[in-house]
Amino acid sequence: MRLREVAIGIMAATLLFAIMLAVTLGGTGWTPSTEIRPLAKFYLENCFNVFNKDLWAASPEAVCAMLWDYRGIDTYYETAVFFLAVIGGVAIFRVAEIKISVTRERQRGLSIIVKSVSRIVFPLIVITSASVAFHGHLTPGGGFQAGSILAIAPLVLIAAFSRHFIEEDLRLTKDKCLTLRTVGLIAIALIVAIPILAGAMALMQNQVKPWSHHFSYPEALGPLWLAGSLFFYNVAEYLTVGAGFTLLFLLMSIPEEEFRRILKL
Repeated sequence: MRLREVAIGIMAATLLFAIMLAVTLGGTGWTPSTEIRPLAKFYLENCFNVFNKDLWAASPEAVCAMLWDYRGIDTYYETAVFFLAVIGGVAIFRVAEIKISVTRERQRGLSIIVKSVSRIVFPLIVITSASVAFHGHLTPGGGFQAGSILAIAPLVLIAAFSRHFIEEDLRLTKDKCLTLRTVGLIAIALIVAIPILAGAMALMQNQVKPWSHHFSYPEALGPLWLAGSLFFYNVAEYLTVGAGFTLLFLLMSIPEEEFRRILKL
């Protein structure tokens, strides 16, 4: 081991120890109390209170209940910001209608070992993402996290094989990603609007509250616990986020020389 590497290790360890000591001694300023604050107490007491359903969200996963029920409008606007960012990315890459030479693209990619491992890992990533999405109302996770995981799957294949493999062999093109993203957005909009159309007094109403009557999404469908609208929101966002990130990865994987050739730079 080189002396330089030893010195770097000692410096990193010293820095870490100094930070830990500063935090322990209160050198970083005010430290939040370990006691449960009133707002957190409210969520914990009500999100899955089967003995008093006046304020419940029908979900034991408090974070998901907060995001899609108690502060659902805020989440709706946050989701809109993300999709506007995707639209901006597509607009920037509007010259991306590029047909890269198939022969040259097929010659790209990493070694056969990497490609074989990627073929094994790909379905595992997809299954994991689906599990996070479908259980997001019961366990930590949710639609955004699941969609982010899902987008890793095509990204792995782009790195191991090429962009051409995604578009030609898997038939996952930019237009299909746009379609999937739009379907997800329409699904979210419908889930938001259905309570109003059904006579509720609030957008994004999951379960009936004391001030808003007449409509609740079903808590369960047979043995399948849905947590009202939370399950549907997670699935719709899973689709839109996964398709949105995949779309951006496809655009960003276009070789720079192709852009230079199109733009005549």
